[in-house]
Amino acid sequence: MEKKKQRSRGCRGAELGLATVHILDLPIHLLSEIIARLPASSVIRCASVCTSFRALVSDPSFRSLYVSRAPTSFLLLSHNRRLLCLHSWGSASFLIPHSSSSLASLQPAPDTNRNRNRNRDRNVSCPRSKSRSKSTTSSIFSAVDLKKDVDLVLVNSSEGLVCLRGSGCVYYVCNPLLGEILELPPPPTTTISSIGFSSFGYDPHSNRYKILQFAAHSHHNQFVAELYSVGDKAWTTIRTAFALPTPRPNASFHHSLNGALHWLAQPTTTHLCQLICSFDLHTNEFKWVPPPSYFDAHYIHSLSGITLGVLKGCLCLCFVVPGAARFETWFMRDYGVQRSWSLSFYIDINSYCGLRIPDRHRPIAFADNGDMWLKDDSASDSYSLVSYSPQTGSFKIIHTPHVSSRMQAMPHVLSFVSLNDIVNLSGTHLLLYTSTIKSY
Repeated sequence: MEKKKQRSRGCRGAELGLATVHILDLPIHLLSEIIARLPASSVIRCASVCTSFRALVSDPSFRSLYVSRAPTSFLLLSHNRRLLCLHSWGSASFLIPHSSSSLASLQPAPDTNRNRNRNRDRNVSCPRSKSRSKSTTSSIFSAVDLKKDVDLVLVNSSEGLVCLRGSGCVYYVCNPLLGEILELPPPPTTTISSIGFSSFGYDPHSNRYKILQFAAHSHHNQFVAELYSVGDKAWTTIRTAFALPTPRPNASFHHSLNGALHWLAQPTTTHLCQLICSFDLHTNEFKWVPPPSYFDAHYIHSLSGITLGVLKGCLCLCFVVPGAARFETWFMRDYGVQRSWSLSFYIDINSYCGLRIPDRHRPIAFADNGDMWLKDDSASDSYSLVSYSPQTGSFKIIHTPHVSSRMQAMPHVLSFVSLNDIVNLSGTHLLLYTSTIKSY
């Protein structure tokens, strides 16, 4: 009977002049375009369908295509050393009224028939408000269990890979999507108290991932730059003819852009009007990036709560305006051109108490839709992650199940780049292991 139905359908297709086309008959570039538009979890399922799909997903050209289009996700490092990836997120769990000066009064809205089914998927509806978003979506997590006996710190993410620093200044590079973790050789300086800054980035010219760390050497009272290229046997020390600027702590949330690392420097007597320092990963050169023209020596010295990041492919500065209740975000439209700095948006601090300096809410990333994510660095156990929409002027609390407020967070773009493909493990002492990936 089933065969008769199939023959009947085939005859009907022939009568209509329709040809049966198998998906693998499509041109490879078209098939890559289709699969590259799928969520990462769906791509993984495709790779397990057949050897042809697995070969396509493993192809370097597809991996480059996917990472260039993948949306920004967020990594959360929990206190129990579990690395969680927030693949998708909704508008929020709660919406903070624009006129609210405190988060303590927020309560979830009562359930409605419209939202009842959504709440089964761990959604919480937003309070009714004129600026309320139209819908909310659930947060979907996957988790990678890291070493339980090592205290870990998220350094930063670049081109699909994540860098973490452990006890004794041991660094790890991880692809959380594939569950791969690579332990790197120890740097020359292994005392945590001596590390003033560390960053991780990708050099497109050499196709190499690199780590830069600033180590304070007390015997000559200045920082020394130490560099490691992932896959090498040892670190190198970069000699400079000038004293390296002292980095501002926790002042950069997206370091890598245009093949260079960026961070904010403390003002000095020799560099009064310098603020943004960069390191070219290809030439190993340190350079200054000009801040907005009105950032004179006095203004830079008076700045507090300033952070450097990347907004839609441009360098950006987020800071509280000295002497004013304004939190501003500026972006550099043309890289390296001082006159291209423009105001992106500003927030009245009176509308959200978390932006005041004592409350320690600092930006950690910008989502693809332009929303700014902030993390609470205070001792509070609630409202650890918050987002702000410049379009609607509303703040929202990010719902993060399975994670306590004692977490670290950073932006990340998922990638299918395997560490096996970028590192030749033969003849080295590098340790590559795979962790179990769990989904929620």
